[in-house]
Amino acid sequence: MTGILKIKNDIRAFLRKQDEIANPIFRFIWSLLVFMSLQKLFHYSDLGSKTEVTILLAVLTALLPDAFMFLAAGILIALHSFSVSLEAGAIFVVLYIIMYCVYIRFFPNYAYAMFIVPLFYVIGIPYAAPIAVALIAGLGGVVPAVMGVVLYFYSQCIEDVSGLLATDDIEKEIEAFQKLSHVLLHNKEMFAAMIIFAITVLVIALLAKFSYPYAIYVAIGAGVVINIFAAILAGYILGQDVPMGTVMVGSIIGILIGFVIRCGQGLLDYQHTERVQFEDDDYFYYVKAVPKFDSEKKEKNG
Repeated sequence: MTGILKIKNDIRAFLRKQDEIANPIFRFIWSLLVFMSLQKLFHYSDLGSKTEVTILLAVLTALLPDAFMFLAAGILIALHSFSVSLEAGAIFVVLYIIMYCVYIRFFPNYAYAMFIVPLFYVIGIPYAAPIAVALIAGLGGVVPAVMGVVLYFYSQCIEDVSGLLATDDIEKEIEAFQKLSHVLLHNKEMFAAMIIFAITVLVIALLAKFSYPYAIYVAIGAGVVINIFAAILAGYILGQDVPMGTVMVGSIIGILIGFVIRCGQGLLDYQHTERVQFEDDDYFYYVKAVPKFDSEKKEKNG
């Protein structure tokens, strides 16, 4: 443990010194992963599918404010959607505007959480996404996680529509338009995923806020249980078969991702918790301070 903490402290110290360089690099890597996952889900426009476009968007997102990712992703997906059909593009534009007006307009700093979900779907571990979102974004990640689910299932609908419109059969064209009109109304699999993600993110984020020792680890464990329970509940309510094998695998991988995220955020030394009390003219203040593990301090004390 001491060796791991020392490596972590060395990395942290280096990144602090090189923050002006390291921060854009990490933002670029994250942005590149997001746009690559979107290109995997949406691949209908020749212009939008170019590697140069993906890299350019990642560079711009790394250098501009966080909300730019939401705008850039929307333009990219709209380009692909309009390449499928005018109706598909129009539905996406309306859908994206609703997402913006309902949440992103008021909480632009949480826009990134929305794209964690389709990224995890592309990787093949979708049910690890709510655990990651909860630990990174907290309660603010509930709505973006649900939006990410909608975005992914919209991509699946567009894929079906694209296949149907590739023929000259009038009946298949009518079926394609019906799919578009029902994309957000009758997709029980999507609704089940929305319920699972919302409940899991909510539970983990709430439990992680408590101040008792090891609250974050209890939250991760409880989140995994809730993830599985919510899958069973959603399947029962909606009458939809939820892929429990995928849920189980995603939950287990979510535990590992959760510990990695926690390690990056900082391990806490609960044994040296301090409670401090002070006052001013109007109030008493009670502060609970839980220090982070620091291998350098331990070496000096030793």
